[in-house]
Amino acid sequence: MDRDIEPHIVRQRRNKKLLQAGVVLAGLAGLFFLLSAWISPSVSRADVLTAHVRRATIDGSISASGTIVPAFEQAISSPGESRLLSVRKKPGERVKHGEMLLELDRSELALSLDRTEKEVSLKANRQQQLKLDMARTLEDLNGQLSIKDLRLEFLKSKSEQSDKMLALGAIAKDQMEQTKLEERIAHIERDKLGESIRNTKESLDNQLEGMTTEVHTLLKEKEDIRRQLELLACKAEHDGVVTWIKEEVGSSIHRGDIIARVADLTSYRVEATVSDIHAASLSIGMSAIVRVNDLSIPGTIQTIYPTIENGVQKLSIAIDGAQSASLRPNLRADVSLITSRRDSVLVLKKGPYVNGKGQQTVFRIDGTTARQVPVTLGVMNFDDVEIATGLADGDEVIVSDMNEYSHLSQIKIH
Repeated sequence: MDRDIEPHIVRQRRNKKLLQAGVVLAGLAGLFFLLSAWISPSVSRADVLTAHVRRATIDGSISASGTIVPAFEQAISSPGESRLLSVRKKPGERVKHGEMLLELDRSELALSLDRTEKEVSLKANRQQQLKLDMARTLEDLNGQLSIKDLRLEFLKSKSEQSDKMLALGAIAKDQMEQTKLEERIAHIERDKLGESIRNTKESLDNQLEGMTTEVHTLLKEKEDIRRQLELLACKAEHDGVVTWIKEEVGSSIHRGDIIARVADLTSYRVEATVSDIHAASLSIGMSAIVRVNDLSIPGTIQTIYPTIENGVQKLSIAIDGAQSASLRPNLRADVSLITSRRDSVLVLKKGPYVNGKGQQTVFRIDGTTARQVPVTLGVMNFDDVEIATGLADGDEVIVSDMNEYSHLSQIKIH
């Protein structure tokens, strides 16, 4: 016969079952949290780069690329046709002002100079002879004019006497008229001689002027040949380094051919290129920062070339000469063209996380968790970017590439 179980036994059994169920649930919960922690994405702090938001001054800039070139380079060209006889200097050698770089054949120019000097001498002699002939001719004509003046004076006096004698009845009227006629004839002859002297002098002056012009032309030609001979000596016009020189001995050289280049390697400039979309933002005198390897050099835009080719704007940048000793020609350089300056703003080190100006997200580190937060980026340069909104001074941010975690709102940092 069945009998009822004691109530306290029932309670003990129920409590035991509840305890067992609680233990099982606690174990499952612990296992769930362990598995969640094990499965949840995480990164090692050693595998990421971080930087702190700070308050500072930032320069807005446009990125450009450039090449280091000598600030001054002399291109030596041939003044005429010649032939290369010998090479006196090699590329890389230092030269002083007046040192010969190349020896060119100057024999043809030397013969031309000799011919010109002889022509100058002949023309000068003819010029001198023409002056003597001119002086002699004018002297003879002026002597004849003096005689004509004396004869005219005599006839005037005779005519006056004839008038008086006619009034006294001492001579006939025909004799008086004859005297007057002789006076008029002498006057005409004197005037004609005077005109002839003026014409002769003008003609001789023109001849002398033409001869003088010929002599001056030959003298200029002579000086030009002398200058060409001096240029064919191929001498350096200033101290520097030979950057290039024509080395094919025996080769023909034509007028205008570049035969050597000498550069002053104590100062440099940068030939830079930038996209033409920034052309309107550029101006002469704009500040720039030139980076060559680990060296940062301040500079200023010196020239903006007027033409744009293939969407590229070219410009020349003058740089601080104090750091020129570390530079070499043709080194590649990164250039930042400073367009604006913002003081006391939040800035963050620039890195792969930047995908352009405006709104985007970054991972901010909070303890052992990196949370993705929206930010607004402002002006930026080669090193830093302005944080307009989304972060506070002192926030630590991952600045390395986090594209593979962009779909997550947060990740663990260990």
